[in-house]
Amino acid sequence: MARRGAGALVRRADHEVRARLAWGLARPAEQPVPDGPYLALSPAPFGRNATEGAPSDLLYPLPPIVPVRPDDDRPSTSAQLFAFGDIRLDWEAGRWSRLPRLAWLARTRGEPGLVAAIEREIAAFLRLCPPGKGAMWASAQEAAIRLLHLVVAARLLEAAPTDAGRTLALFLVDRIRKTLSYERALANNHGLVCAAALAAAGAWLDAGRLRQEGTALLTADLPRMVTDEGGFAQVSTRYHRMALDALSVAALLAGPLPEPVSRRGRAMTRWLARITDPETGQTPRLGHDDGTVLCNALGTDPDDVRPSLVRAEAAFSMPPADLLAALAGLGFARLPPDGTWADAAGGTAGFRCGRTIALLRLPCGRFTPGQGDMLHLSLQHNGEEILRDRGTWLYNPPPGETDLAGTRHHNTAQWGDEDRPLRLSRWLFAPLPITAPVAAAPGRLFGRDRHHVRTVVLRQGLCTVIDRLERPGATLRWGLAPGLWRQTATGAASPFAALTVRADGEAEHALAQGWEAPRYGRRRLIPVLEIRPDPGTRLVITSVRFGGAACGD
Repeated sequence: MARRGAGALVRRADHEVRARLAWGLARPAEQPVPDGPYLALSPAPFGRNATEGAPSDLLYPLPPIVPVRPDDDRPSTSAQLFAFGDIRLDWEAGRWSRLPRLAWLARTRGEPGLVAAIEREIAAFLRLCPPGKGAMWASAQEAAIRLLHLVVAARLLEAAPTDAGRTLALFLVDRIRKTLSYERALANNHGLVCAAALAAAGAWLDAGRLRQEGTALLTADLPRMVTDEGGFAQVSTRYHRMALDALSVAALLAGPLPEPVSRRGRAMTRWLARITDPETGQTPRLGHDDGTVLCNALGTDPDDVRPSLVRAEAAFSMPPADLLAALAGLGFARLPPDGTWADAAGGTAGFRCGRTIALLRLPCGRFTPGQGDMLHLSLQHNGEEILRDRGTWLYNPPPGETDLAGTRHHNTAQWGDEDRPLRLSRWLFAPLPITAPVAAAPGRLFGRDRHHVRTVVLRQGLCTVIDRLERPGATLRWGLAPGLWRQTATGAASPFAALTVRADGEAEHALAQGWEAPRYGRRRLIPVLEIRPDPGTRLVITSVRFGGAACGD
């Protein structure tokens, strides 16, 4: 907590006192949320043409309805979130994620009947999960996500709030405010999403003070959560995108935001664009990945970040000619030139050369880590993650099982069963050094901690990883892309790539299996190349030659 600043400590203490004394946290809504309709349509909002030349939204199907389980009747502040499985799976069903998609399809297809589907989804959720009661209302961030999706859908339809819609939006605002001190004390996506939702809702409701409140929170909190190079406090490609989406929506609907906020928005956009595949929009995974995607109006693949980049560029760099198209993320993402970069303060470094992308977790930075991924390397080629992060299976796995946050599930060195860094709780690992020896040069990355030095070099289509192990007893692991891999005398090979292992002494290698989560709540076994050097071996070199054309060929 100390690294999150004095303000975070004060806010966390304020929340804990209020929670123990029940000051304002369990207070029910002043009035029940009335029945809809919640959106007042403008006279002619339909038949809008998509931007010429952009991918047609008709290519992407409407996501299926995820059933919402009826919630219990207890006050939300006393709900037991992890007593009966993983609450994240239920929260996903209650985020109103389909609303922006339904709204965009209603406009582009000219089908007003889809607006009725929006009204039905809201009403069904409120009936099954009464406001202020049960686990579905336990998180302010979940209320903020619902509010964002409601406001974005309304703006895409150019719909004003009805009296019922205004009451619903203000109830969500009230829920956010009740535990806002706690959300901000986390110094991650929680507080940022809440602040963005308040700003966007203030713009939709024409409530100037609410809009100013959200903007002021972003101005106060964002500088401590984003580095000059654009690294975000939650070191995760998925949560980086989530935070950027929330910030972009606030800027487009409630902006212009103050320049310090916009400057960090531009930096976050550059960070994400650097690791984006130009043809698929895929990025290498790093950190927590629970599948969260905000405001996916186009219905694109959840791993395609290009709509997020389009939205962010319109929000922070180039005023859009069409606000609603920009809000939907419709357009073409501009990616920066190929190159190598390092963000020591944010704890990441990487390079992109054509469609070959590397992302290295540095052993330093000012943000507290959430995974044991020190010096983990993800390597993506032609949209396929060859050396891969294992994702996030469940935050609350069944008894006897473990999540995928530990060092065993990352592409790095591990000594025995210890995590690097040491795990402190469900969510936190021990702080990393604020600074450590790191470097980045064209096609070359370097990082060093106490017992492990890693250098990554890309030349002529060959990626070489040099690991110096300054303590005996290590195991190196490479999580590999699913597919037909075979063990060879020097490593492992598949149609994707061939790995060759060399060492300055004896080192055994074997093709094993390990867990990966392709989507939250699902897991599968993938090939893992394990390398076990003898005690006297200090240098292990792993070369990765790609199966297709590579940068430099």
